[in-house]
Amino acid sequence: MLTALIWGLPALAVALTALLTFSHLDLRPRGITRGQRWLSTVLVTVLCTTIATPLAVAGRYAYDSAHMLNQIFTDKRSGTRPSIDYNQDVRAIWASKPRVNVLLVGADDTKARNYRADNSMNTDTIMVASINTSNGDTSIFQIPRNTARMPFPADSRLHDDFPNGFVGKDDDGRNPDYMANEIWSTVSARYVDRMGETDYPGADALKLATGEALGLKIDYFVMLDIDGLHRLIDALGGVTVNINERLPIAGNTEGKRPDGYLEVGPDQHLDGYHAMWYARSRSESSDYDRMGRQSCLMKAVLDQTSPQTVLTRFESIADASGKMVVSDIPQGMLPAFVDLAINMRDANINRVVFTNGKHGFSSAHPDYNLVRKQVQAAINGVSKATNKNKPVTGASAAKPRKSATPTANQSTSKKSSRQTDPSPSPTNHDVSQSVTDACAYNPQQP
Repeated sequence: MLTALIWGLPALAVALTALLTFSHLDLRPRGITRGQRWLSTVLVTVLCTTIATPLAVAGRYAYDSAHMLNQIFTDKRSGTRPSIDYNQDVRAIWASKPRVNVLLVGADDTKARNYRADNSMNTDTIMVASINTSNGDTSIFQIPRNTARMPFPADSRLHDDFPNGFVGKDDDGRNPDYMANEIWSTVSARYVDRMGETDYPGADALKLATGEALGLKIDYFVMLDIDGLHRLIDALGGVTVNINERLPIAGNTEGKRPDGYLEVGPDQHLDGYHAMWYARSRSESSDYDRMGRQSCLMKAVLDQTSPQTVLTRFESIADASGKMVVSDIPQGMLPAFVDLAINMRDANINRVVFTNGKHGFSSAHPDYNLVRKQVQAAINGVSKATNKNKPVTGASAAKPRKSATPTANQSTSKKSSRQTDPSPSPTNHDVSQSVTDACAYNPQQP
């Protein structure tokens, strides 16, 4: 359809312009004055422009859309993607699939690093969005990149290689080569033959391990790189978030001094570069603080991307999206996902950030049975929340609820790392947070 529009709309513009022009020349009286002739010419030119310009712009948008979709949704082979008849009505697709689970991966890749060329990139952000397809209510689960012993399903060939989870010989769970963020690149480099017929061996392996760890069947994955996040937010015109702690820009844990800071304050409007550092800064906090901010940024983008923004910035958004995203979602599923995304704008969103030392979670020795119980408790509780989806910014945002669960800005920074929260009781595994509550303006006290 897009291909037909690419050619058809400009052709229609030319045809209508020609019709107006020749009709004017044919019907114009012969005895009119020069002034009348100029006036009629200007009028016809304005009419032609008024008709042709929207059609030409629509043709260009159709081209950009087709190019973007062909870049991202390539219909390549996947060994873990569900088999669905995409010719069904959207309602029939989701009626047969009450829940869809999507792995969201942030790759620590840039043009300078170019890890993607040899599949050696680290997947430093690992989230799963578990979405109720009937109402859009969503639970986000964030797994630390240094999580050890990630399990593979018993029927997976990788389970034969790693029967005790993704762990090396004599590994105490702290070997950086066998943490969650190494699964993609390790399988892509050394275990491709275990994955069968697939064009996404690393992604499929990470889907299997993450799904087994959380007790979910992961249906699809979407990977974004750092450069792409920067470009996308610039294309959207920036994003507004609450900043609850002073965040260094471009510093690192190896001693590199920051180039500046993101200062504390509500409704901070950030361009792509500064939003990227909001999401990845950790040199003066921790991975767990960063994980919390990442879900806040994702929620803010979802809240603030309006149809007007998409229409007025369409070309730059399409260009940025095509370059930053890799996914195994097939093109046939796009109508269903568009419908689902619309539902999600009015839905509840909660999250569970698995944090070392909190609620019984240990990144070196995870209790995956406990993790799965906490996942199910969050999924069961998201639709019962009274705090419906609200913008995460400004004074109007809800205050964090009082609970044993740390908020994103209270979790594990240096200022709060000495605080301890009680583990959930055997009968209460709900350690989830409302994303609206967790991302409200609630600055840390020095």
